[in-house]
Formats: sequence, structure tokens, C-alpha cells
Amino acid sequence: MCHWKVRDGNEKDMEEILSLRRDAFGDTEKDKLDPRFWQWEFMEGPDGRAFIYIVEDRNKIVGHFADIPRRFIVEGEVVLGTLSLDLMVHHDYWRRGIFQAMGKYGAQRVKQKNGLFLTAFPIRPETIQGLIKIGWKEVVELPVLVYPLSFRGIVNRYLRLQPLSLLIGGAARFFYFYLYGLKRRKVIEGIEIEEVSLLDDQFDGFWQKALSLNPIMGIRNRNYLTWRYLQHPTRNYTVYQAKKSGEMRGYIVLRKVDLLNFNSAVIVDLLAVDQIGLSALVGKVIDHARQQGIDLLGFMVPRPHPYYQSMRREGFIPSFKTFRFMVYSHWKEEVLFDPKGWYVNWGDTDVI
Repeated sequence: MCHWKVRDGNEKDMEEILSLRRDAFGDTEKDKLDPRFWQWEFMEGPDGRAFIYIVEDRNKIVGHFADIPRRFIVEGEVVLGTLSLDLMVHHDYWRRGIFQAMGKYGAQRVKQKNGLFLTAFPIRPETIQGLIKIGWKEVVELPVLVYPLSFRGIVNRYLRLQPLSLLIGGAARFFYFYLYGLKRRKVIEGIEIEEVSLLDDQFDGFWQKALSLNPIMGIRNRNYLTWRYLQHPTRNYTVYQAKKSGEMRGYIVLRKVDLLNFNSAVIVDLLAVDQIGLSALVGKVIDHARQQGIDLLGFMVPRPHPYYQSMRREGFIPSFKTFRFMVYSHWKEEVLFDPKGWYVNWGDTDVI
């Protein structure tokens, strides 16, 4: 006999939710077990508290799913969407329909809260298939582009033989820069790049210029960027802004992580009003990463988006790693399911 039921969750459930997370994911993304992370993500977001869905069996939490409210600009209109995340089911309750029950419940709760669509970046194949069964659609693949900084470090990761690593790394470096390095601009005149630890009102002014750059994009004003990167309780980000003649032209966000099992850093977020600003920002973080001894720099972006080709011109090359972006829509499906419309990157997830 089935005793479990789906209900709304709240901050009183935090301790049990974190316990379920530990059971479901172990030490994967260990900082998400920190109550500070949970409070920041689910209770303090700039677009409102999370919609939390709990499956309970005899007063024990055995399932969890959540939606983080997020405002988007869709063809010039500001609308409410969500980021769906943290699907968890206790292993004793697998294959009992809990996933589908939470997914359907969540989609209706978002609709009741005037949310027009839900977004997700699922990794596990079973999650992807489960979402498809309840009406989600895969919109676009998100390839990871990489910029190799230390061929010696990359080769040594596999060979563990110092002399051979030096030889192969040197040869790889030569051929890479023969193919890609000559394409990069050596000097970009008139662009000033500076690191910032406090976002001033120039970021709001920049956002007003940038919001028309993409048909569909999550709001990236000063309030959101401050919460997402500068107020994070457990993760550190480096933010650079580009200026020309005193006017802000773009920003880029960097975080050091373990990517593809390398000593890596990733471009978490990037937005610029023109190619010159983008090139200057990318060049800066390449220099920054090289000074920090990073072996590999990564960036995730939809293949149809112009930044994919822009980053290829900057020397980034495709890796074997690809993620998926999925949407559940209550509104304008012909727009929201168009793979050419979206600009999303790692900053739109909570993974990095």
C-alpha cells in the first residue's frame, strides 16, 4: 500500500532535505550540504524564495525537487521562469512513481505562481528520460569548449612520465598555437579591463544595453549578479569588467574548479556588447588563468549561439563533454523550444 504523498516544503525541512541529499549524492558537490548554501540558494534569491516539493512517507522525507524563481527576458518581455534542480529520491523508494509525481506537481505549482516555463540542466540519463515522460523537451546541447594553457600539465595528467610529458607537451603546444594562436589579436586598443569586487550602477546601465543581445536570456542586472557571484557563501568567483572611454562594455566571471579531472578554471558567465569587448575580456581571463598555473580553461555555451564561434576564434576547441538544456513550457512553445533563441551558460546553473 502506498503511504507517501507530495507536499510543499519550506525552511523547516532543511535538515531532513540535506540528510536526503547526503544519502542520494554522497560527497558530490559537498558544499551543498552546508546550511549556508541552502539558505542562500533557496531562501535568498533575488526573484523570490524557491518552490520546494517534498515527498513524505509517515513523516519521513523520501523525495525532493525544487524550482528557483528566475526572471528572463523573452523577445523583449520580462517574464518569470524557474531553474528546476535537486531531484532526489531515497534509494528505498526508487521505481515507485515518485519522480513523476514530484515533476507534475512542480510544473503545476510554477504555473499557479505565474511562472511561464521551467528550465533544467540534467546530467543523469534516467533524469532526462523521466523529464521527457512528463512533458519536458530537450532544447539544445551545450558543448564544453576548452582552452589548453599548459600542455605539459595536460599530458602529464595521463602519462605521469616527466621527460615524455615535456616532449609531447611541447609538440602539442607548437601545433596548437600554429593552428589557433596566430588568430588571436595581440593588442585590443581602447579597452580597459579591471577586476571588481563590488558591482556599481554601471552594471545596471550595461544590462539595459545588453538585454536585447539575445532573444531569451536570464536577467543579469546588478542585483542578480551580486547575489549569484559576490554573495555566495561557499564559492569564490573572480569578476572582470570591460570599459571603453569610461563606459562599461561587458563582464566576465571566472572560477577555479576541477574540470575533466584537470587543474582547471571555467568562464562561468560572459556578456559583452560587441566582439572587441568579448575578445578583451577573454584575453584577460586567459592571462589570469595562466598566472594562476591553470592547465585548462573551459566555457559552456549552446552551439547555435554566436559566442560559440566567437570562442572558437579566440582559440577554444571542442571537448568530448556535452550537457543538455531542457524546458517545460506553459507559454509560447514555438519560441521557448527554438534552440537558436537561448543564451545559457554555467552561470545559469547552480553547478559551478
